[in-house]
Amino acid sequence: MFSAACAAQTALPGKLEAESYASMQGVATEATSDAGGGTNVGWIETNDWMNYSVNPATSGWYTVQYRVASAGSSGRLVLSQNAKDISDTVGVPNTGGWQTWSTISSRVFLNAGPQNLAVFAKGGGFNLNWINFTAEHPSVGLPAIRQNGRYWVDSSGKRVNLRGVNLGNWLQMEFWMLNDRMVTNSGPVNDQCTLEGTLAGRFGNLEKERLMDAFRDSWITTRDFDLMKGMGMNVIRVPFYFGVVENEYSPYNLRPNAWKYLDFAINEAEKRGMYVILDLHGTVGGQAGEKEQHDGCVGPAQLWSNAGYRDRTKWLWDKIAERYRGRNAVAAYDLLNEPWGTDAATLANYAYELFNVVRAKDPHHMILLPGHNSGIDAYGNPNTRGLSNVALGMHFYPGLWGWNDAPGAANQANVHAAWLHCNLNGTGESCDWNAKLTGLNTPFLIGEFQPWTMLGSYGGQVTRRTYDAYNMYGWAATNWAYKTVSTGGSNGDTSWWGWGMVTNSSNGGGLGSLNVSTASAGQIENYFRGFATQPLVRNESIAYWMNWKPVVGERIEAEMFTTHSGMRMETTSDTGGGFNVSNIDNNDWMSYPVNVPRAGWYKLQFRLASIYNGGQFVLSKNASDLATLTVPNTGGWQNWQTVTGRVYLEAGQQDLTIFARVGGWNMNWWQLNAE
Repeated sequence: MFSAACAAQTALPGKLEAESYASMQGVATEATSDAGGGTNVGWIETNDWMNYSVNPATSGWYTVQYRVASAGSSGRLVLSQNAKDISDTVGVPNTGGWQTWSTISSRVFLNAGPQNLAVFAKGGGFNLNWINFTAEHPSVGLPAIRQNGRYWVDSSGKRVNLRGVNLGNWLQMEFWMLNDRMVTNSGPVNDQCTLEGTLAGRFGNLEKERLMDAFRDSWITTRDFDLMKGMGMNVIRVPFYFGVVENEYSPYNLRPNAWKYLDFAINEAEKRGMYVILDLHGTVGGQAGEKEQHDGCVGPAQLWSNAGYRDRTKWLWDKIAERYRGRNAVAAYDLLNEPWGTDAATLANYAYELFNVVRAKDPHHMILLPGHNSGIDAYGNPNTRGLSNVALGMHFYPGLWGWNDAPGAANQANVHAAWLHCNLNGTGESCDWNAKLTGLNTPFLIGEFQPWTMLGSYGGQVTRRTYDAYNMYGWAATNWAYKTVSTGGSNGDTSWWGWGMVTNSSNGGGLGSLNVSTASAGQIENYFRGFATQPLVRNESIAYWMNWKPVVGERIEAEMFTTHSGMRMETTSDTGGGFNVSNIDNNDWMSYPVNVPRAGWYKLQFRLASIYNGGQFVLSKNASDLATLTVPNTGGWQNWQTVTGRVYLEAGQQDLTIFARVGGWNMNWWQLNAE
């Protein structure tokens, strides 16, 4: 039975009476005993549907509530548009009778304006009384991110210090992040192609897609966005596989739920005041090195030898730009992740082609030109091409894979400390990159870095120092990665920690193995869905330092300056461990943002070491000296003494600077105490 009726457009947010459909197939209406009376739609069988004319006031996520009744448990419904599912499928429970009513819910992203929506019965055997749409308004309105010379700025021109994290292993799987606990009869699952190929071979493509969605629904949920926000993040880089958006079985067409996961990430981040960087981590055919799994398939990077694949990648970015044009919560498009399967010149030429594709649809968003493993020089200066809102990107991993790696946590910590600060002559390390980017007058993203694993007790502080150093230069930074899991999990001890800011708890969160060659579809689905509720623990040292602020009455670690000139840091043997500021020369300085609770006199304490007499520094504000102190000869660079003084401070938030008039000393910490 097919029926069409004249139905007025319903404004959303709002409630649709189920019987107010514009057209339907297979259903009938009847009087209802539910609250409010009237009629309900009944006799709903598998593949029946009702079509409604609606007009959402704004684009965004909506909570959808369905008022249902059933004497069985076979009912399943989904919201669809143009014959494509646009929401999750929800099961209708056995409510105890055909007129015993209950409310179930799901979520959907809707564009603004008049449109048709259909409620489609994937499983029959239920009644429907009404459907209610409630807008999920983001709690924080985010200004658009733009370029101003070499800086990331908001729409008012204010610099934005982007510090964030990668959602690795979610929309592009990397099986080492699962402790390699997924196997086939032939051995470990070593890339996403192996997993998906095995599932498709056993169960067919449709069931493979359903199982992959079960994993994606579960690896990252709303609780993860709360955890990221709580650990001091304000931007999330979202690595994704091309097949999350493009229908791999029908090239140049979107998959039915093409935008589900990217929309989810953007919306949930925006609710919490965080931006998103969209990172194409795996192209069709692959773009990365031959031995890498992080672009989908281990093997040669076919993107560079296949013109059709390159064209499909252009099509993909065209669709993404069309979708997210004007969405302020998207900070940038990261065109290609680690595209090292070709030479630097070929990469640069193709990246500029992709840039032009995106810019044709989206005139404003920041676009990242990806660095080669040899650097960024092949791009020349993007500004000379007349480009705007363009940035360059690299991935920096000091201390790993032969990059000055050294055994022991303290040695590793000093590798990072050296990398973050200039050499004694004012060059080298990150300083050379800063000089390069300053010359190019172009923003920069450190899309991946790892500042805590192998660093033991130093990890949390090195993480914060890394963000501070990069942000001081004006660079954005997103660490790798948010979450990894292991067989036994963690009890929260941060003296050893893996690659995730968050990991599974050893208290009920252990990770078993899964053989996808022999497990049933139900077992695989249960394994995947278990990640949604798996108990997690976060690295509390990272959380502490990422949220740390200088406070009057507590020690301020000297190395926790936000800006500086000429300073370096090193591990210290002073009581309490950690780091001290070192190699302080004449006219070096370091600045700290301090909130002074009330005007008045404050006692000063400085923890100092030197082998010289005559060192001197001042505490200043806005280039005006507030107090002058002398550094004694303590008998060694790690022989520490506490020097005291006093200062009068006005109340309020202010930057206090320690300026070295005469250098030749180290500082471990300093403190302000109200008199």
